[in-house]
Amino acid sequence: MSGDEEFETRCREALAASVEAVDGHARSRLNRARQVALGAAREQGDTRPFRIPGLWLPGGVLATAAVLALAVWVARPVAPHAPLAEASPLEDAEMLSSSDGPELYADDADFYDWAGSDASGGTG
Repeated sequence: MSGDEEFETRCREALAASVEAVDGHARSRLNRARQVALGAAREQGDTRPFRIPGLWLPGGVLATAAVLALAVWVARPVAPHAPLAEASPLEDAEMLSSSDGPELYADDADFYDWAGSDASGGTG
């Protein structure tokens, strides 16, 4: 028997023992009070302060979804943002596969030589 089943069995036995410990007079009073409460609930019927009938719920959900979709559609930007770069994937692949270094190194080759050297070996 697993731990859950054992726990359930112990709870069931404890509940049954507590029910048997109640005397007949108290049980009768509890049963009458339960019947009175159930009768009062039946008399009230559908006069609860807030209740959504079964057919109104799907319609309300559909109307809410339509309003949200309309709000998102209206709030979207009119013109898409311009891309930051007009490079195609073909140009990117061509640049990566070429054996030439990027042209940006030609502007300040000394800087890139210095940045690539091991500067930590010098005196501080």
